[in-house]
Amino acid sequence: MNRKKAFTLIELLVVVAIIALLVSILLPSINAAKKMAQTSTCAANLSSIGKQIAIYSARSDRYPPSYVYPKADGTWGCNPNEQDASKANGYQHWSHHLLGSSGLTDKAFSCPGHQAGGAPRTNPGSDGTWQSGQADDDGNTGGGRIADRQADVTAFTANAAIMPRNKFPGYSTGHRVNRLVSPDEIVQAGSTILVTEFFEDWRAVAVESGGKLKSKSHRPVNPFYHVGTGYDEYATDSPGFKYEADGDNFNLLKMETLKQNPLGAIDGARGTELNAVGRHHIGRDEADEWGDYTNFLFCDGHVVTERLLKTLENRQWGEKYYSVTGHNEVK
Repeated sequence: MNRKKAFTLIELLVVVAIIALLVSILLPSINAAKKMAQTSTCAANLSSIGKQIAIYSARSDRYPPSYVYPKADGTWGCNPNEQDASKANGYQHWSHHLLGSSGLTDKAFSCPGHQAGGAPRTNPGSDGTWQSGQADDDGNTGGGRIADRQADVTAFTANAAIMPRNKFPGYSTGHRVNRLVSPDEIVQAGSTILVTEFFEDWRAVAVESGGKLKSKSHRPVNPFYHVGTGYDEYATDSPGFKYEADGDNFNLLKMETLKQNPLGAIDGARGTELNAVGRHHIGRDEADEWGDYTNFLFCDGHVVTERLLKTLENRQWGEKYYSVTGHNEVK
């Protein structure tokens, strides 16, 4: 009788071992390609956002504020006498002014490198994206107050020195107040950052209150440190803004610990620090101790993938704290 030839057990084990070896060799390359694709998608979204900000600022001769409180009738304006301080209608975020422009949708404000696509609205409302443990401004979960006028999830945050918080005259009791900034004021627009990415874990931009987390995704990031008041840029109008804090650490004291414990990059008393900026993209070489790369949109509209530390070393967040009154020079 003729016997059919078959693989022996040893031959099968050798084949399986070879396949496993090939997979182990190729997997890092596949993962790297996936991360590069995520970086490109995120950069493309930022580029689209930059075009719409340019159109908005050309029409109004001002960059939009990072957020305001809508009027009682739900419309918006930057006049503090018209805004409803009770925030019954939620926040009105800068993304709201761009949504729908040239087909720009919520998806443009997300990034696949972010764990949830982006940080949730501060007040997601009944139909928004809620994260586990999240509460709105009233401490409610899963519903509550009216949703913020903001992209459903927001992977991007503005430079507070150009697109400020809602600390305009009439609201702020500090020595400084915010003002809207004209594109014509920016010194070296091609090397000044306008928008960047949030840290990949939304908890980095959350405040803990009563065991619940409140997202502060409506806030911009404050890139500068004041010699006398630290990160409270409104406490005094004396000069003294600089890029460094406590020596030469460039505001980044908590960058490494943030990766292990994302909660706490920001607290309720000040604007978001640069610790809340994302560092989840691979770059041209291996990451150093400060983390990986981030996408940055500059005032002239171009997007660069770079390390956060490098942007600080190159003074790419501006030569002035444009959006505050009083002495706004940066040393």
